[in-house]
Amino acid sequence: MKLKTLLLMAFVTTSTFAQDTEFKFSKDGLTDFIVTIYDGSAKDTYNRATAWVKDNAKKNFTVISSVENEKLVIEGTKENFLCSKAGGTTVCTTATFTIEINFKEGKYKFAALGLTEKPNNSANTTVHNLDDFSEYYDKDGTLKKYKDEVPAAYESLFNDLNKSLIVFMDKKKKAENW
Repeated sequence: MKLKTLLLMAFVTTSTFAQDTEFKFSKDGLTDFIVTIYDGSAKDTYNRATAWVKDNAKKNFTVISSVENEKLVIEGTKENFLCSKAGGTTVCTTATFTIEINFKEGKYKFAALGLTEKPNNSANTTVHNLDDFSEYYDKDGTLKKYKDEVPAAYESLFNDLNKSLIVFMDKKKKAENW
């Protein structure tokens, strides 16, 4: 009996402190942050992430603020974020995102801070609340008609940014240690 109680407590503790490894879209908003295990010092990871921002300057990636070896706040854009067909034409939007990366020994925290969306060839900008996506859902909790592309667009934007960072840092690390 004691063993069962101990195992149950261990399971509850583990699941309580488990950290997300991918962004997920839900009615309650986007996952606040994910933690990625990455072998290296905070200083090295910070330097590689800074190089990643510079490498993506063509996508308008810029460092908005930083604390050396601890934190980067980055803004960038993604063309063709969401596309829809209307009246025989395809209308796409450009997303401007803000992310924050915090560095520690052997890991980093990647947080989605903000997202604005602007239809191409338009001056209108929509600021999205990443903590509440109820606007995309009907009262019964189902995704609204014509919004089925939205969850995947949000998830892939932030998950792909994190994957791009990992791939870049791995290549940089390999080149440094040739």
